[in-house]
Amino acid sequence: MLAVGLWLVALGVLWAAGLALADRGAVVTYGSAPPFIGYLHGRVSIGTVLAVLVAAFVVLQGPRLARAAGWRPLLLAGWGALTAFAVLLAATDGLTAIAAPLTDKNDYLAVVPLVAQDPGEFLRTFTDRVLSYPVHVRGHPPGLPMLLGGLDRLGLGGEWWMAALVVVVGTSSLVAVGVTVRALAGTHGEATVRRALPAVVLAPAALWLATSADALFAGVLAWGVALLAIASTREGRSWPWALAAGLVLGLCPFLSYGLLPMGALALVVWLVTRRWAPTVVAGAVVLASAAAWGAAGFWLWDGIAVTHVASTLGRAADRPYLYFLVADLVLLGAVVGPAGVGGLVGLRLLPRAVQLLVVVALGAALVGALSGVERGEVERIWLPLACWVLPVAATLADRRWWLVAQATATIALQIVLVSPW
Repeated sequence: MLAVGLWLVALGVLWAAGLALADRGAVVTYGSAPPFIGYLHGRVSIGTVLAVLVAAFVVLQGPRLARAAGWRPLLLAGWGALTAFAVLLAATDGLTAIAAPLTDKNDYLAVVPLVAQDPGEFLRTFTDRVLSYPVHVRGHPPGLPMLLGGLDRLGLGGEWWMAALVVVVGTSSLVAVGVTVRALAGTHGEATVRRALPAVVLAPAALWLATSADALFAGVLAWGVALLAIASTREGRSWPWALAAGLVLGLCPFLSYGLLPMGALALVVWLVTRRWAPTVVAGAVVLASAAAWGAAGFWLWDGIAVTHVASTLGRAADRPYLYFLVADLVLLGAVVGPAGVGGLVGLRLLPRAVQLLVVVALGAALVGALSGVERGEVERIWLPLACWVLPVAATLADRRWWLVAQATATIALQIVLVSPW
């Protein structure tokens, strides 16, 4: 309770301080709800009501089902529940609100026609023309525009196909984390996942899993780590799994530069299993992937350099460093919710593999905050890390009111915060 109380006080202080800084002319956030991006405006719809019903079912029946269900059905049920919860929450502002954030002029879809017309030319000239592209495109590698352009050429273009991709892959991170924890920690890991699962479904992360491309990034990174965990714990031939892990992890740096430090999560697999061969195979594939992108016209370090230049031209560069150093870390708590914040107190009670995954995820967030690159908007940016912190909720599983607090925080945020995602 003390940890959650301190976290709530910090949120309140950051809100007041953010408004005061804005009144003095400082660039803080968009909207009236610092440190969140967005505006305070209450609203309720049929989507909200249905989301409340899903949350009530998870609170009342989730712990029992998590204990009794078979392993695979449990993960699939958790995935389905999280998907439904996220989509219904997004539908608070109507069904069109699910895909609306993806159609913003600053988002990726704006460049899809250009990519679909000539993918090779787009990739070869990406770093030369990046400053002319929308904000999110010039702040990221070309991987997602290339993926969306390929889907468009297959007849799967537009915001609804992108929304489906974001939701399905993003929410599947629940399954990937479960697979990883069980592979690395055995029966103790499975017990941890079972206890934590209801709180994971109800976490505020669901607010951004249906509407932000960072949800897709979270899913890809999570599955890369999961495949490596399988490769490193599997009896017999493991190289096909290591190869698959390398292919997925190799995509990460070309979806988001932020996934580079977050990729340290993959090293936890080696630290736990001490099997170096799968990690070496996966690492070799990652390097080969980077070389292939370079041969096709995009060198990763050139992209990072030009994106750094682009970041100095936007409003984010003028945001107060010290304010966001604190705010970014507090907002990670807002993404994992009360059960995630409170569960950190009992981290030492969880299996060593879970402890390492949580510590590395928190460390990556700290590095991002200290670097000054992530100044706000981390509600979505922290999604690839939040899914690895949430297993700490297992330490509170025997107290149902923590699930009530988790659901209440998520639904209350959706009702009062109008976010661009």
